[in-house]
Amino acid sequence: MTTVSVVIPTYGKVEVLARTLESLSRQTYPASLIEIVVVDDHSGDGTIDYLEGLEMPQRLVPIRHEENRGRAAARNTAVRTAAGELVVFVDDDMLCEPDLVERHVAFHAERPDAIVIGNALQAPEVGHSTALTYLDEMGVHKHAPGSRVPARYFVTNNSSVPRQALLDVGLFDETFRNYGFEDTELAFRLEDLAGLTTWYCAEAVALHIHAQSFDDILDKRIENAAPLRHLLARHPHRAREMMVDVLLPPDLADPTGLRFRKLLVAFATNRLFYRLVRGVARSVWLRGLSLRVMTYLIACQYRSGLAATDGTSGDA
Repeated sequence: MTTVSVVIPTYGKVEVLARTLESLSRQTYPASLIEIVVVDDHSGDGTIDYLEGLEMPQRLVPIRHEENRGRAAARNTAVRTAAGELVVFVDDDMLCEPDLVERHVAFHAERPDAIVIGNALQAPEVGHSTALTYLDEMGVHKHAPGSRVPARYFVTNNSSVPRQALLDVGLFDETFRNYGFEDTELAFRLEDLAGLTTWYCAEAVALHIHAQSFDDILDKRIENAAPLRHLLARHPHRAREMMVDVLLPPDLADPTGLRFRKLLVAFATNRLFYRLVRGVARSVWLRGLSLRVMTYLIACQYRSGLAATDGTSGDA
């Protein structure tokens, strides 16, 4: 049977991490075949002491960075240490259903050369809102369970990849220090260099217990713009596929068609109109319209952030 390393980077969330680990302690997959590698990225809340005193049915491997190095570096440390054939990535604020590891393993048994994206949903305890509904229905959730999906949807809150493939492509790019897109960049290399394909396993469920408000979700997209620009510097041919080519600032090298589309997007996303739409967005009650409004507002934030970055670094 397949050996599994569950990889969790963590920073300053020991109480939430404890809930994630408790959910992993109840996995139906044999405990003797699972190890859980948790990298404390130099927290100051006693995380490493908690981990070193914790007993679990599975082997627990706690590691502490002596300085804060970012999520990409934390995951790389974990993968290098891991002994499992399959790496299951989980964030430190996810409640894993008891069969999560079993579902990931079963999917890889059918498709050994796969990147598998699980079903990450907002936990009922964080409430209900248009913004949270948007997170539950966009991205990989737009595709049928069990289907092949674009690599750009790969995120590391609930996903799995063969460990050897991760090593073969050089792991995560540690120059991504700010939040976001280090996982997307890795997925592109796994596809381009290792020949892996990306699939959606809707049955592998984990619940996100980090509450995010309407403003949190939108404001984070400004923060995301720097690593997005960093990603596009490495994979410029992916801009159209990611549907962000029209959000980039005008360039003299742009083809005529792209230049025209950028002008249209610039007109539609001007800041005065954006502020008006954002101001009334909470009052939009038609569900379908609400989700389209969220998509528009997020595009505006990305465009604004991209215009403010030079793409030279993953840092904001």
